[in-house]
Amino acid sequence: MDKENFRRLFDRHFDAIRRYLYYRCADTELASDVAQDLFARIWEKGMNLDPDKDKALLYKMASDMIVSKFRRRKTELDYTNSMIYTEKEHSDNNLEYKELARKYSEALTKMSENQRITFLMSRSEELKYQEIAERLNISVKAVEKRISQALGYLRKELR
Repeated sequence: MDKENFRRLFDRHFDAIRRYLYYRCADTELASDVAQDLFARIWEKGMNLDPDKDKALLYKMASDMIVSKFRRRKTELDYTNSMIYTEKEHSDNNLEYKELARKYSEALTKMSENQRITFLMSRSEELKYQEIAERLNISVKAVEKRISQALGYLRKELR
């Protein structure tokens, strides 16, 4: 792939791929890292992708890469959780906040993908229901239902 075609591919799809990954993982840094890794892999392997025709392939590759990252993280977390840590001199409020943040992150990852994407678009990007519906190509009622279900799920998980 020549530089010009790669630049067109990158310019046309990088931001959309990064947003897609963000909705999948709810982590801005991880989404950016995986998107960069994706395009670096395309460049290093000299893959000849057409910026107009290979959009689905890019999303499939990005999806596969994020799943691999999750698997690696799960293995790391399992190892980390198996170790015993002793924490000293933490205030009760700080511990409660950390526990709540951990539960929130876990609940987001366990939530269905459609609910998580819709919920994060509403809460993180502060989009209106109409804007979310247009981006996801669904009705406003479907957006309302997904967010309602997401909030119900979070209430149940964060008790």
